[in-house]
Amino acid sequence: MPILTFTGSQHRLLLPDEVKERAMPWIQRQATNTYRTADQAPFRRMIDFWFTAITWAVRHEVQPVAKATGGLFVNLGPNPNDVRNFDEWRADLLVILAVHQFGPDSSDVSDTRKVIDLANRYAEAGAPLLLERFERGMDLSLPRLYQVADLLAGLVTEGSAQRSGRTF
Repeated sequence: MPILTFTGSQHRLLLPDEVKERAMPWIQRQATNTYRTADQAPFRRMIDFWFTAITWAVRHEVQPVAKATGGLFVNLGPNPNDVRNFDEWRADLLVILAVHQFGPDSSDVSDTRKVIDLANRYAEAGAPLLLERFERGMDLSLPRLYQVADLLAGLVTEGSAQRSGRTF
């Protein structure tokens, strides 16, 4: 299979408006060009939150929504206003997710539009649950970065404990 590029053509990244509003306090760079520290807002960009929402859904075995209904928050692509730097490791993980979802022999795995659509559907399913978890654990005396780090460290520890007795 050829290596996929997600920035060679334009792809729309989507999240529902209500999710974007709830996520804004967790995002450093705002549309209003105000910037906050990582302590105040642990996700540098909305795309970072979007990707975390996908991984949250996958980790918790939440199925993607049937059809993405969210609104555009950014484009991946070659144009000056697009996100042109999509980390290779993120692209690789999205392709692995597509292989898992569509099957290794499916032509959909090499169709970047279908892979991004799947990612948008997972993000839409996972984002409200992720935000709910953040909001449930809100401690106004702790920086948000610490809250996110504690939550993610707990998941890693939990996953390691579950796999500790396995042999491969």
